[in-house]
Amino acid sequence: YHAPDEITGISQEIMADLLTAWTAFEPDAPASPFAAHLADHRDWAGDHPAPPGVLRRALAFWTRLHGVLSLELAGHFTGMGFDPALLFQAELDGLVGREG
Repeated sequence: YHAPDEITGISQEIMADLLTAWTAFEPDAPASPFAAHLADHRDWAGDHPAPPGVLRRALAFWTRLHGVLSLELAGHFTGMGFDPALLFQAELDGLVGREG
C-alpha cells in the first residue's frame, strides 16, 4: 500500500509542524537508543533539522494519538465500558508531560 500523494503531503505538513513544536520543548539531553536510530533514519522528517530527541517525541505523539483516534473511529472501543475521549485526553496529557 502507498497512500495517495495528497494524503502523504498533508501528513508531511503535520509532521513538520510537530517537529517544530517539539523543538521548542525538548531539553538538551542524551539521545535514547531509538532516538539515535531515528537520527540516522530520518527520511520521514524531510529536511527538518530537529535533533534526535525531537524526532522521537514527534513520532511518538503522532503514532499514539493517531492510533487512539483510529481505534475509536473504527469502533474498537465500543463495548469496552470506558470513555474513549478520556483515553485520548490521558494520552495527550502523558505526551506533553501533564500526567497526574
